[in-house]
Amino acid sequence: MDMTIPSVLKVFSSAGSAVAELMAWKKRSKGKTRALLAELKDNLAYLDMVAEDNVPLSDVADKLSVTAYRQLAAEGFNFNTLKRAKITAYPSLENTDLKYWAGRETEDLIESIYDKINDIQIRYPHVGDSKNYRWQVRVNNIRKRIWLLLRHMRD
Repeated sequence: MDMTIPSVLKVFSSAGSAVAELMAWKKRSKGKTRALLAELKDNLAYLDMVAEDNVPLSDVADKLSVTAYRQLAAEGFNFNTLKRAKITAYPSLENTDLKYWAGRETEDLIESIYDKINDIQIRYPHVGDSKNYRWQVRVNNIRKRIWLLLRHMRD
């Protein structure tokens, strides 16, 4: 499936580049943030396998994790502390499904990423064969949001 990638995110569109950026971010981080970034890195690796290596989502859906995110959220962690600035309105996001994120907070984007991962964990085992769900599109949408998060954090 072909996916349109805004130019501002193209640097992360190869699996190795995004994972390397997450690892670098993790090295710069301390404490609870490190667990979240490790989880996000693993989730991206699984989603990349589905998108780029044609691994069936059924092989990785149960390996996706929201544990670190849930633990931090339950503790009242402020995800905006990862980056206090709002998401930039990058010109290349205009006319894409990501334009909605311009001006939003870091926490909103992280919550969206994890809500979508959680949705796959819940739904895929039960309706994975249904034609009503475009799983590849969902996987790519999560990947693009992770790339946007990485771009936002890099600014």
